[in-house]
Amino acid sequence: MITAVVSAVTSLAENAATGQDRWPGPLDQVRRHAWIVLGVGLTLALLLTLYALFNDSGSSVAAEDPPAPAPPEIPRWVVDRAQVRVVVGELLRRRGQGSVGITATAGLTGAGGFGKTTLAEVVWADRRIRRRFRGRIYRITLGLDVRSRAEITAKVAEATRFITGDTTVFDDPDLAGAHLGRLLDARPPMLLLLDDVWNAEQLAPFLIGGAKCRRLITTRLPELLPSGAFRVKVDEMSAVQARQVLGFGLPGGLSEDTALGLLRATGRWPLLLRICNQYVHRRMDTGLAADDAAAEILGQLRQEGPAGLDPGVAVDLNHPRSRQTAVAAAVEAGAALLPPGGFERFTELGVFAEDESIPVDLVTLLWQGTGALRPGQSRDLCAALGGLSLLELELDPARGGRIRLHDVIRDLLRSRLGDAHLERVNGALVDAVAANLPLAEPQPGGGTGPVRAWWQHPDEYLPDHLITHILDAGRASEAEALALDLRWIERRLAQGGATAPLADLDQIPTASAHQAAIDLARTAHLLAPIAPDHALGAVLRSRLAGYDNWLPQASAWRSTSPALYNRCPLPDMPDSAQIRVLTGHTGPVSALAISPDGTWLATGGDDRTVRIWDAVTGHITATLTGHTGPVSALAISPDGTWLATGGDDRTVRIWDAATGHITATLTAHVGRVYAVAISPDGTWLATGDNYGAVRIWDAATGQTTTTLTGRDGRVYAVAISPDGKWLATRADGTVRIWDAATGQSTATLTGHAGPVYAVAISSDGTWLATSSRDRTVRIWDTATRRTTTTLTGQTGRVIALAISPDGTWLATGDNNGAVRIWDAATGQITATLTGHTDPVYAAAISPDGTWLATVADGTVRIWDTTTRGTAGALTGHTSRVNAVAIPATSSRGRTVRFSEAATGRRTTTLAVHAMAISPDGTWLATGDNNGAVRIWDAATGQITATLTGHTDPVYAVAISPNGTWLATGDKTGVVRIWDAATGQITATLTGHVGRVYAVAISPDGTWLATGDNYGAVRIWDAATGQITATLTGHGSGVNAVAISPDGTWLATGDNYGAVRIWDAATGQITATLTGHGDRVSAVAISPDGTWLATGDNYGAVRIWDAAADHTATTIVGHSGWVSAVAISPDGTWLATSSVDRTVRIWNPLSGDLATTMRTEGGLRALDWTPTSDGLATAGDFGLYLYDFDPGSPPAA
Repeated sequence: MITAVVSAVTSLAENAATGQDRWPGPLDQVRRHAWIVLGVGLTLALLLTLYALFNDSGSSVAAEDPPAPAPPEIPRWVVDRAQVRVVVGELLRRRGQGSVGITATAGLTGAGGFGKTTLAEVVWADRRIRRRFRGRIYRITLGLDVRSRAEITAKVAEATRFITGDTTVFDDPDLAGAHLGRLLDARPPMLLLLDDVWNAEQLAPFLIGGAKCRRLITTRLPELLPSGAFRVKVDEMSAVQARQVLGFGLPGGLSEDTALGLLRATGRWPLLLRICNQYVHRRMDTGLAADDAAAEILGQLRQEGPAGLDPGVAVDLNHPRSRQTAVAAAVEAGAALLPPGGFERFTELGVFAEDESIPVDLVTLLWQGTGALRPGQSRDLCAALGGLSLLELELDPARGGRIRLHDVIRDLLRSRLGDAHLERVNGALVDAVAANLPLAEPQPGGGTGPVRAWWQHPDEYLPDHLITHILDAGRASEAEALALDLRWIERRLAQGGATAPLADLDQIPTASAHQAAIDLARTAHLLAPIAPDHALGAVLRSRLAGYDNWLPQASAWRSTSPALYNRCPLPDMPDSAQIRVLTGHTGPVSALAISPDGTWLATGGDDRTVRIWDAVTGHITATLTGHTGPVSALAISPDGTWLATGGDDRTVRIWDAATGHITATLTAHVGRVYAVAISPDGTWLATGDNYGAVRIWDAATGQTTTTLTGRDGRVYAVAISPDGKWLATRADGTVRIWDAATGQSTATLTGHAGPVYAVAISSDGTWLATSSRDRTVRIWDTATRRTTTTLTGQTGRVIALAISPDGTWLATGDNNGAVRIWDAATGQITATLTGHTDPVYAAAISPDGTWLATVADGTVRIWDTTTRGTAGALTGHTSRVNAVAIPATSSRGRTVRFSEAATGRRTTTLAVHAMAISPDGTWLATGDNNGAVRIWDAATGQITATLTGHTDPVYAVAISPNGTWLATGDKTGVVRIWDAATGQITATLTGHVGRVYAVAISPDGTWLATGDNYGAVRIWDAATGQITATLTGHGSGVNAVAISPDGTWLATGDNYGAVRIWDAATGQITATLTGHGDRVSAVAISPDGTWLATGDNYGAVRIWDAAADHTATTIVGHSGWVSAVAISPDGTWLATSSVDRTVRIWNPLSGDLATTMRTEGGLRALDWTPTSDGLATAGDFGLYLYDFDPGSPPAA
């Protein structure tokens, strides 16, 4: 249509411009200025086109979405309020913009009961708003009960499904929010009503993406609103509005004196106005005149409420005591209308938790126990209380009827109950619910568990608050028994994530509960939601089985569903110094700082966010967005009120620590900002970039006051002296000392043999420490500028560095993931903390020196610096192990780890990259980065042989079918054949020019196949070591090789995503299987040779029919590249491992996921035991041996 309009305008203008005849009247002006008219017309047409494209963009995608919900029906008593018009005008005036849309967000804030949600609903129902967004308006209610990361993730997933129909599952709220944001980006403009927001962690996922999406947020806490939000405060009603609510539905209205008195007595608070209105209506039902009823409740308010002393003064609702007194008077007035015993029953509702939605069925159980009310009577009483506006009735088709108490009313009820009555009513509630639950089975392991199977209660309210109710009933031992039962913990994990059982344990003041909470906190990051749901129980028990107090329960448990069980202790149990692991960033983390009071810490990462964490709970309290690139530097002001960050976007941003809002953006750097430091008095800051510039900024004005010259390459770190008079910067191999006042360089410290990565200055300023790529840390005297100590012993580049507040010790982190604690006086290592699997980019020590934080591999780890001890382990290898062959069985308690020779403390675990199971399962082989191949006795855990010959990392290991020999391949392309009995090299196979990533041995053991990173596949005679064939056809590196059970064909996978089938006799390609979108990393062939499985770098697994048509089924579930696939010897199960830290077992016929196990590090190797009832997997932390049980068949 627009094309037709443009064509018509063009034709008209051309005729006008070339014609000679005058046009009638004013139209002749068009003829005389035809080309101008044409330009204007075309411009308008273009603007109309762009407008249409903007508003219709995504319409084709949205066409498949579920229908948008209908607007709410607004109660007739709701009055028009000016705030509605303000919000509507704002939403109509401005369009959403930016990556998170926060500059176009409206927010409604105010105390409880002032009508924020109602106002938002009125905005939703407004015809102009519905026309603006074409009906695409969606409400997501958060509420106080959505607390944990799991609950927030579930809420985001629920919203995603509600809006788009997408059902993708995530176990992280930010990942789920990013996915929702991407889906919103592809859709037309819409409005999200984010109702009842209580914390920044709830809000953050909903602010990601959705450039054309507007957000309307309701919250009691204005500081939660994002930077740039348009704010509307909702407080008391006007006198006119309050009169309308008070007099709603009352014939003839109220007298002036009575109405004015009620307005003053209620403070024009909607909550109290509705109570008064409903009171009058109930009295009118008995024949009392409206004004008489109103005068009656006014008298009670004046007698009992805060307005009693002076009827001419309105109650001040800004004061909690005044609010409480006013509510007490109104409630007592309404209670007079309840049936006998009704007020007492109502008062008992005070035992329930604040700001919660309480099932009516639970209320009926309580009242049955306390007042012998039948269910029908209880429901009638709830209805009466709702009719009096003393509580809110909620009709939820999915969850049944529920009630909600306003927090002020609940406080009143609890004060009326008193401590003794609270204990009695809580006891009655617990007993009433317990009577409807089955008796608990004996606790696995023979421990003393709870009497009732509380974990079978279906509703969500009770699990969240059961421990509190039991404790409030005076039954501490019963609460402890329940909180320590793994069946209950599993239920709580599934419902509320790891924070739920931790919250239960934190309420119980016993040593056993405290230790249990410590154990659970150390592994909490591994207890996120997992697919399938039932696998969470196995993961929980796998992780806790390493602790003596949990072992009896964990080892005795068996599931009716498919599950993996620890066959021996895990190699990745957390260091005894590890307190907890904080997860939330969606990429690498490289910046870290701890607040001056030690109550919170801040981190920045490649996901462009800055996250604020509670140091005690580990919860994210805020996510700061604004950087357009990775955040690489961070510092917190001395008073903790603000922080500064620098990033790849070349900016330095100043943030208010309380609100999370950006208060200034400093722009002057032309390169990435790698370093930020704030002066001790907080008046200035220093920053450094990758072009070598160091800038001094005035913290108040944001202006550059000095630019330091004389730089030596990239500035990776800046540190300021305790007195603020000088600063140190590090660059390529040197450290410069600068006078802070003059900006002049006063000294250059040299001595490191490589780039200096970190600088830290002691608290007294007398010495500083530097770390370098040369694997050393140097201590320098700041007066003499000389090295006083050189700390050696690191196995990698020292990237992170921090000095304790008292200057007696320092902490370092290297590129191998190790964190070391050093004695500053002696230069000796006092502890090595393990847990990170990637380079440690930053370290920070708490102000009291009792804990340490480090960042690496996308996580933040908190360490207890007063413990520093680590468990002993087997020694043998002196470097990283890359390949292992594992037996079918292994003795319990044997793991492969590195230890310090002197102390026996674990320093690092064996990283395994390849695996094969020996036929008899009596021994295993490992290969490491130094080229050593070790043979271990599976029963004793002793090294029986060390095979030497390789001089480079070993990437592949395979064991012959008769177990008499093994083959290994290394980085240089050498393949070695070893006699398993003598450990002697029987052959060295040369011919590959690239790294050998794959080795497979034929079923009869007469030949083997190898693949390298240049795409060559070679066939070797096992007896002579000669190449019998070289298979060509791959255009890129070969990562996997598998040979069919009959030895007639083999399959290989390459970097381009191709799987090739070869005839073993002729060396010809018989088929090329395509479908993988990325590198094929793993191949396995079924025992009967009828199908094969492959895995790729996108996390996809494909099952192929080995017959002529080679049809394929795709299985998805892994979030990282699939490192290995293995088919059980009986052909009934398919196992896959991944760098996403999971091993998964699938039904290959249906593609259904049977079970999953999660580990601390990425997994790279996998194989089944010969009997198909066990599984071995290996990765960053070493070897894992599991028993596999397919579970009990469903009952007939």
